[in-house]
Amino acid sequence: MKKLALAAAGLALTLCFSPVYASSLASARADLEAENYNQALTTLKLLVRDGDADASNLLGQMYEQGLGVDVDETEAARLYDLGARQGHLDSVTSLRALRNKAYAEEFARILPLAEAGNSEAQNRIGEMLEFGMGVERNGDEAYNWYQRAAEQGDISAWHNLGRSYNFGTGVEQDFATAERWYLQAAERGYTNSLFYLGTLYATDHGTDDSHNPDIIAYAWLQNAAELGDKTAQPIAQRLLMKLDEAEIETAKVLAEEYKSRYVKN
Repeated sequence: MKKLALAAAGLALTLCFSPVYASSLASARADLEAENYNQALTTLKLLVRDGDADASNLLGQMYEQGLGVDVDETEAARLYDLGARQGHLDSVTSLRALRNKAYAEEFARILPLAEAGNSEAQNRIGEMLEFGMGVERNGDEAYNWYQRAAEQGDISAWHNLGRSYNFGTGVEQDFATAERWYLQAAERGYTNSLFYLGTLYATDHGTDDSHNPDIIAYAWLQNAAELGDKTAQPIAQRLLMKLDEAEIETAKVLAEEYKSRYVKN
């Protein structure tokens, strides 16, 4: 009976407080429209403290736009993220728009550097075009910028060219060329390439036929996992389950060989 009474009391409290939250949120919206920012700020902070995602989004807008507070896009992003983590769609939209605004500013700032021949800027422009970061996606242009950076010896661009060939982004898909670029980057210590080399062999697209592709895939992915790649770790473990005892030993020896050659201490 006591448990039932407590449950009923909890339900009553929920039913009681929900309209209060709705009323407080409505009051905060009204205060914002009336430019009564101090009161809106006080109300929204209390609601955010109690986990209200609508309030997180509104308070984030206040910080982003400088409504009654100094402009603070870092705080705005934090508040949007609070709501986004609760699945609040308006917060997700606000966070994406804020990030895209920052990306657009970055793109405009570094484009002149890229055009002047700075390889790091060229590679970054390529990434922003490939993934639509503050600009419309354009795989062809991304590939062109990666090429320009790669020609100057930019190691990140070598990796990105490998990924372009891997997935056919801006260029015809070519797994052998992808592997060549990944290896070139890996030889210079670019550890992200280890994961992508592993996935090439895990999907049977590698060119080295000296071992079972799963053995080679494990060797690459195990090294990526040891360097902290959380995606690589479960894949490497699943690959081991496909191998017999002798193959497992071969895979572990090969992983050590790759570690000595490609992982820079």
